[in-house]
Amino acid sequence: MSRRRREADPPPPPPTAPPAGRSSSGLSGLPVQVAILAAVLAVVTLIAEAAGAANLGVAISIGSIAFTFVLMYFILKR
Repeated sequence: MSRRRREADPPPPPPTAPPAGRSSSGLSGLPVQVAILAAVLAVVTLIAEAAGAANLGVAISIGSIAFTFVLMYFILKR
């Protein structure tokens, strides 16, 4: 058994962080999120209308519920 002191291991490199203002996903900008919200509202409203909603008001209500779900996802994702 050797009594020589062992050299200390070098400290691990610091973790690298993404550049400020950028997320790991490419879909994080406010204009992109607004476009997604508008598309969700329009597409779900059209699907509800095509599926036989009683009138346009009901279809828009269903679209607004989907809009709210996606909006809450964007808010809680932060």
